Amino acid sequence: MNRSALQIIFAGIFAILLPILLAPLHLFAAPVEVTFYPQSAQVKEVQKVRLKQIDNGLRQATITIPGQADPDTLATQITSPASLTIMDQTWRQIIPQDDQGIVTMRKKLEELKREQNRLQAGIRALDTQIQFWQLQTKAKVKTIADAGNMSNAIGKNITKMVQDKLALEPLLEETTKKIKELQDNLALTAGKKETVWEVTVLLSGPAAAEATLRYTYTMSGCGWTSLYRLEAQPLRKRILFSWEAEIWQSSGQNWRQVDVRLATLQPTTTTTPQDLPAWIIKPRKEVVYKAARRVMEEKMSDEAAAPASLAANAIEAPSLSRESSFHVWNLGKRSLNAGIKQRIQVQEETWPVEFTHLARPSQGDQTFVRGSVQFQEDKEIPRGTASFMIDGALIGKRPFSLTGREDTIYFGADPLIKASSVLLSQASGEKTFFADKQTFLWEWRIEIANGRNYPVWVRMEEPLPQSRDKRIKITIKNSPNASENSPTSQIWLLDIPAGEKKIVSTGVAIEAPKNLSLDLGWRR
Repeated sequence: MNRSALQIIFAGIFAILLPILLAPLHLFAAPVEVTFYPQSAQVKEVQKVRLKQIDNGLRQATITIPGQADPDTLATQITSPASLTIMDQTWRQIIPQDDQGIVTMRKKLEELKREQNRLQAGIRALDTQIQFWQLQTKAKVKTIADAGNMSNAIGKNITKMVQDKLALEPLLEETTKKIKELQDNLALTAGKKETVWEVTVLLSGPAAAEATLRYTYTMSGCGWTSLYRLEAQPLRKRILFSWEAEIWQSSGQNWRQVDVRLATLQPTTTTTPQDLPAWIIKPRKEVVYKAARRVMEEKMSDEAAAPASLAANAIEAPSLSRESSFHVWNLGKRSLNAGIKQRIQVQEETWPVEFTHLARPSQGDQTFVRGSVQFQEDKEIPRGTASFMIDGALIGKRPFSLTGREDTIYFGADPLIKASSVLLSQASGEKTFFADKQTFLWEWRIEIANGRNYPVWVRMEEPLPQSRDKRIKITIKNSPNASENSPTSQIWLLDIPAGEKKIVSTGVAIEAPKNLSLDLGWRR
């Protein structure tokens, strides 16, 4: 091959590659850091871009961010060269080219929809045929033999068609279910938007062929939720605490070795307080209800006279999120695939706990295991779903959160520790020489049985009757006396050895004037 031929070949190859080399890149840059909020994420990317020369010594670069990104939150900085300055940035929506995985999912979705249409058409056709043969029952026949033949034909055809329809209906149901699952998976993988943002950055400064940009933006379609496991071990006086984060992202791109951070709260949307309205006390204007129209006119007149500052409160100032207002967990470098919920271990701790059993015999014989925890520093554990266990046995699941340095955590009812209440006596009557008083008396015997092979502390709470009239006298007699009282309850702290019982006797006496009608409350 001579030299001129080689030159022609290289010239042809260069002509093909030149538009590709000069064309802006519409592929997403790889995120270097992502801060997940419960319902969104802040993404940081670093990308080396080619610069295109334009008029007046200005240059422009093009980057692409996901369709779920909010371009108003885009903040761009130049990493290198430092001599360049960002003058402006604009954005527009474009339709991206899907990657092979998304293309395959879309193709499969089209096939399923075609199958769904085929099955629906088949069922509709069978319904029409069944209806046709049902109408034949009204056809007139000349002889009994003709009637028998027609009956056999109707029965035979309707039977076959109903069987065919019953065979197609489960297939249609399964196909519809697959379509729903694939659509959900596609939405998680590629995002709910069919477009992406193409951002054009305008730069000024000395001549340069390329630059490195660092930019951040907020994106929907991402988030995280907390999953907890709390296992109580009463004999060891501890709780084994485990915290996992379930994270998802739907950028349409798999993220590899990204610094993942978890923010415990969603960014705030209000940064300034509302104006404090005036507190005005004035005589109420009497309204004569002569006609509904006049009432409406007076109401409109009062509203028009309201201070103008109150109307201004309806407009909120632009919002600004402050990272110092919540905790952030740094999880290090992680790989996160689009469209897949992924669990990451956040924390494992052992909490020292003082366990007691809470008993409220007036409400039932159950006692509830509760642990009182105290920490050396403030905790901020966001709301999530927790699995509660005792010594390896699952008790149940419920929402859980914790803020501060102390808390009380419940672990369900203990079937081996019961608190039974028996009403020993109930009396009412009159006393004093002039019989001007009414009296009521109750006495209960409360028994708490420890069926465990180890001692337990029981906190027993009983309602404390309260008088709402100085003429009502209440006398309480307990054996043993209550350890403490709250404004609404009496509290006993009982140490019950393994396999033993404790007895508490309590009585209430009420005295009031005979002519005073009494509401004795819920416990009688």
